Amino acid sequence: MDRFDDIVDKITALEWDMFQAVNEGGARADCQDDHVTFDAMRRGQFSAWSREACVCYLDDLLNAVLDSRNLITEKYIHMMKYATPLQYEKLIHTIPLPSAAAQELAQEISDKLLEQAAVLNKAYPYVSGSGRPMRSISDLSGVISIETYQFGELLTYSVATLTALKMHLLDLEKSGLSLAQLILTNSVKYYGYKTLEDAEASTKARIDRKGIHISFGCEGDDCGSCGAVRL
Repeated sequence: MDRFDDIVDKITALEWDMFQAVNEGGARADCQDDHVTFDAMRRGQFSAWSREACVCYLDDLLNAVLDSRNLITEKYIHMMKYATPLQYEKLIHTIPLPSAAAQELAQEISDKLLEQAAVLNKAYPYVSGSGRPMRSISDLSGVISIETYQFGELLTYSVATLTALKMHLLDLEKSGLSLAQLILTNSVKYYGYKTLEDAEASTKARIDRKGIHISFGCEGDDCGSCGAVRL
């Protein structure tokens, strides 16, 4: 049986390969050459998942490779529904559409994660508030929201992965834990902080002192770890 870290390694490697194929033949985004940040951000997310959810998602990726599908590209197309609706209408018919069951699960998980993100924004405003806007209503301003990015990615997962992820999210809540907070904690550790409290205090001090804007993970529209490469 593979170690959990080995499963996460395989997931991030397959995603990186898919990310490299986005915009194939077109201009590359700068972040497509930044493997270190991509790997850290994606690893931070999946390390907060359950083993079962990661195994299911690894199967999704392996099956996608067999079917010549690129789940990263599909994620970006789903994200276009709110950010660039005309382009979405042109491209949505080129990818497999999620089933009704998958869409329902994706919406449930997204809604729950947004609730958790709202709590984080209040508890750690400097850390969690330094990245993306929360809701998709902000997409037309040119910055992809947490809601749109998150839901677009969830729509690429299989029902098995979504089911396992929902169970993990609910199990964490029963234990008083937040999946969104675990993921954010992993992200700030990549930047050298031991805790969210450390990251919050340091970020506040820097902003108060110099007005420096800090983002944990990239926040533009051309990022495989947390944004969208233009198709």
